[in-house]
Amino acid sequence: MKNPVPQAASLLLEKLLLLVHVRPLPAGSGGEPPAAAPPAAPGYYDTSCFKRGDLLEVPRTLFIHFGIYLGENRVAHLMPDILPAFTGDRRQIQQVVTNKRLILGVITKTASIRVDTVEDFAYGGSILVNHMDRLFEDQVLGSEEAARRAEKLVGATAYSLLWNNCEHFVTYCRYGAPVSFQTDKFCETVKMIIRDQRSVLASVLVGLASIVCLAIADMHEENKAAANGCGKTRSGTQNEAALLALMEKTGYSMVQENGQRKFGGPPPGWEGPPPPRGCEVFVGKIPRDMYEDELVPVFERAGKIYEFRLMMEFSGENRGYAFVMYTTKEEAQLAIKILNNYEIRPGKFIGVCVSLDNCRLFIGAIPKEKKKEEILNEMKKVTEGVVDVIVYPNATDKTKNRGFAFVEYESHRAAAMARRRLIPGTFQLWGHTIQVDWADPEKEVDEETMQRVKVLYVRNLMISTTEDTIKAEFNKFKPGVVERVKKLRDYAFVHFFHREDAVAAMSVMNGKCIDGASIEVTLAKPVNKESIWKQHFNGQISPSSENLLGFPNKEDGHQKSLGKPANLLVRLNGQHSPGPAEVERCTYPFFPGIKLTPISMYSLKSSHFSSAAMHLDYFCNKNNWTPPEYYLYSTTSQDGKILLVYKVLIPSIADGSQSYFMPDKLCATVEGAKELAAQFTLLHLGKHECFQLVLKN
Repeated sequence: MKNPVPQAASLLLEKLLLLVHVRPLPAGSGGEPPAAAPPAAPGYYDTSCFKRGDLLEVPRTLFIHFGIYLGENRVAHLMPDILPAFTGDRRQIQQVVTNKRLILGVITKTASIRVDTVEDFAYGGSILVNHMDRLFEDQVLGSEEAARRAEKLVGATAYSLLWNNCEHFVTYCRYGAPVSFQTDKFCETVKMIIRDQRSVLASVLVGLASIVCLAIADMHEENKAAANGCGKTRSGTQNEAALLALMEKTGYSMVQENGQRKFGGPPPGWEGPPPPRGCEVFVGKIPRDMYEDELVPVFERAGKIYEFRLMMEFSGENRGYAFVMYTTKEEAQLAIKILNNYEIRPGKFIGVCVSLDNCRLFIGAIPKEKKKEEILNEMKKVTEGVVDVIVYPNATDKTKNRGFAFVEYESHRAAAMARRRLIPGTFQLWGHTIQVDWADPEKEVDEETMQRVKVLYVRNLMISTTEDTIKAEFNKFKPGVVERVKKLRDYAFVHFFHREDAVAAMSVMNGKCIDGASIEVTLAKPVNKESIWKQHFNGQISPSSENLLGFPNKEDGHQKSLGKPANLLVRLNGQHSPGPAEVERCTYPFFPGIKLTPISMYSLKSSHFSSAAMHLDYFCNKNNWTPPEYYLYSTTSQDGKILLVYKVLIPSIADGSQSYFMPDKLCATVEGAKELAAQFTLLHLGKHECFQLVLKN
């Protein structure tokens, strides 16, 4: 067998040259030579064959340079450049990048995403167009979206050979995921040489070169931190060195794709299929400057890691959360037990909870006259991997649906690809612009707890059906077994004296007709009645991933509940979580000619609301209740100040047990009093026994 070491060493040396981007200069040139051969004359390239948003590749001697075509002979591309760190003068920065500027940019980890002509970008090299599309299949974003992303990122940026180079830039813009195949090959080559005992000399040379680069970069980082009045922080070069050391120590591979960095999956020596469902945990509230070299050792305390996936920003920072898959369910449960609320750094506590693949999408704004078969056939036409469609009848007219459906896919990847394809605002079904989001995963309750449940959840009831009718129907198969019934709108909770009677009634009554409606009967899933709401209003961590970040799925998003009232907990994040108000501070330019579409506030996602009063109104609407009614009262304080309080009445649920909600604190402003009253109402709806079940099931 041919010895791979010389070949690997050769490739490594080539990639080390890539690290500094040095290319031979013409003999006899003086002054500040450009970083490449002189560009071709204007007009050398036929730009009529390029489209806005195209990914352009220019193969060069040792590497490939990438850019995004913006139209009108303009290309956005990322280049190492020291100059943006010293001046904001665009005219100076826009001049051709010299070798000196480029090399110093690599060493100091600084770069710029700049816009040049096609001629300046290619420098006489041949251009390949969208050559990488074949590697990403259905992940290609729209051309306009790719161009917009590139334009938005133009300006100074950090540079990293491993995590933020020109290839990462273009793949993020066109495919939504920063990936670099050149980097992956480079890392594999480094590992091959280091591991081979016959390449000691090459390893020593690489080590010496790395030490020199690290020393120079560290000096730059320390000087920059001192200039900014900041303490010493770990540089990007140190991060890369630490990650390479972790890979060498553990033997795990590491690759960045689809906005996440995967460590392992599978680990070295793994044989057979991946671990079963339930072996993965979600980790939230991770400090943005913490990476695998610090995180992996912590999570290895619970057991052997199959795969560690850290969500990444294009800038190189992590996104504050990760997914850790263990080899067994017991290890995952141990991780939750010992690492949830663990102090990862002084004053920084992480949250750890179970993570489950979500294979279900919420599809909204569906014509109400469409039947399940029609929706299923249509979804199979426009997306792949559809397994089933769940459609619920309207509460008042059982011949119509509720205007939404849940689509079940064969895998999380299939659901994610469908969600990407059905981009809201650009995709229509039956002439209607639909809404697409992740559905709330059904909450899993441990088997031991479910063995004690003696309450049934009954849905698809007629509005006119009474609690007495429901109780009589469930008592038919065995008189006197029902303790009580609580009905809300078109669903109810039936409480039994004994669990065995509840289980027997479920099998007998599921699918039966009551007042002409075919009902669905399942066991109600219990929740902690006190701790969940206290945790949210006190800013504590709750053992569910949506309480940590607002989205427990593999991808970012807010969920819709499966056929149950909207889950309020997602919308009432504690003070540690990014709230809706943060999102609303972001503004976007309103260009003339932008098409506006009328929309109902109730068709929006919960993330669009920033006040408790709006959440309460939204929550009531989702439960088909009438809007809350606010009644203002006042009193005078000892110092003569007028203080206010609101009483909140929700007519749809007013009964003998709770007719209104009024907080025990007064406010000096009307807005404050209304917000406090809404918060108080939401809190007590959660504590109320029957509503507690509604909120979580």
